[in-house]
Amino acid sequence: MNKLTLFIFTFLGFLSYSQIVNGTIVSSEDNSPIGFVKIGVENLQVGSLTDDNGNFSIDLTGIDKNSQIKIEVAGFETYLNKVSTLELTNPIKISLNPRVISIEEVSILGKNYVDQNLGSNSKMKRPHILFISRSSDYAKKNFNKEQLEKMQNPEVAIQIDNKKRSKLLRIKMNFAKFELNNSLRSRFTIYSEKNGIPNEIINSEDIIFEISKQNIKNGVFTLDVSDKNIWINDRIFVAYQVLEPDFSDEFWISAGLFGKGFLRVYVENWQKISAGVVPAINIDVKTEK
Repeated sequence: MNKLTLFIFTFLGFLSYSQIVNGTIVSSEDNSPIGFVKIGVENLQVGSLTDDNGNFSIDLTGIDKNSQIKIEVAGFETYLNKVSTLELTNPIKISLNPRVISIEEVSILGKNYVDQNLGSNSKMKRPHILFISRSSDYAKKNFNKEQLEKMQNPEVAIQIDNKKRSKLLRIKMNFAKFELNNSLRSRFTIYSEKNGIPNEIINSEDIIFEISKQNIKNGVFTLDVSDKNIWINDRIFVAYQVLEPDFSDEFWISAGLFGKGFLRVYVENWQKISAGVVPAINIDVKTEK
């Protein structure tokens, strides 16, 4: 097990003819574009992310026209529609309705709270979770051109059990290796639990950030989210996703054992990571006594 490297990228299936749908995703409230929205075919490894201006391009070649298109992002209601609807207008403009979440601002000053750290603090180099780019030397040596074109780095999540009302302060992730020369735009998402897997997005706004060599200290990246007013009461899942379409080189997230980790591409069903491997993600919280 100490030699385990988990390859979590996947390869999309080869398709016979082309049906590319282009479009823009905006807020129904003010018509502003929404960046880094996940759009995909429900339960399939087919999808895309919008860019900074809300634009997307999705390959629906060979997809059943009755399949469901699913669009999700923090702060907005999940959008569902048939593939056939998207194909009627190309390019298409899709409006998402803001999701109203009533969260009372609660002061933790002067109250009975204790500090806790939950999740995986593993700093092992092996096992680790490997993220690679199509342009990396490793990828070019180990995969052919067709495989590289279909390569996807999925979203990975760790199950974190929490029994009392807690405020989320910081999210941390441990790296076994990070040698990228440029910063890497990424996202954390907090999910609720249903039937033992990630379910709905809890955070009311997207948690987008950049990782670089400079902000990783002793192998640990720390993101302060205390201003996001994220409260948790039960079991949650904290997920990590790369937002860059083709970053340079590769990096390794340390992995823990004997936990519950999950992964998916775009909006497909979550799959449990084998061998009890979990990404080394942990959270600092203030918990009510």
